[in-house]
Amino acid sequence: MSDNFKIPNQILSEALNRFNELTNEEFERFLAVTEFQEYRKNDYLLRYGNYHNGLYFVIDGTVGLFELADAKENYLDFFLSKEFATDLESLTTKTLSKKNLVALSDCAVFFIPRNSLLELYDVSSCYERLGRKMLEHIVTQQHKLTTVLKTLSPKDKYAFVLENRPELLQQVAIKHLASYLGMARETLSRIRGQR
Repeated sequence: MSDNFKIPNQILSEALNRFNELTNEEFERFLAVTEFQEYRKNDYLLRYGNYHNGLYFVIDGTVGLFELADAKENYLDFFLSKEFATDLESLTTKTLSKKNLVALSDCAVFFIPRNSLLELYDVSSCYERLGRKMLEHIVTQQHKLTTVLKTLSPKDKYAFVLENRPELLQQVAIKHLASYLGMARETLSRIRGQR
């Protein structure tokens, strides 16, 4: 069955089961503490200076994580369908966010409040395992990308994204992608043209 015909709950269930298999009852309990939300393109899920108190799971659409420097948006990550969108630093340290999460297209997401997830930990160890594995996955993915991208030349950065996250090339505007790769838009256009 294609993702276009799957209901949001089913997409979330399949994603969670990749981390820790939940029974129907456990999933329903998890689902009861989540909130289905929809955002229009350019809506903010999180703004600089606010607390990030939960995880977003993207059902459909693209979410960008950026920080402002000299009034310029510097993109740090992108979250696509079936990915968790978060400002990990604000979420884990419970400090005000220095970053923004913005919908780069119309988006449908589940929001999972941090406190509700912690309360589920007390209900069953299966939720604790699930939460730990989700966070480990998020940390690993973000660390891998930022570490690799910092060390590569512009051409190699593009090649890395092409090989490891090709969907970004279709779903993210070139100006945002250039910011993410740390290069001028013109440089990225030139590199794309050589492929």
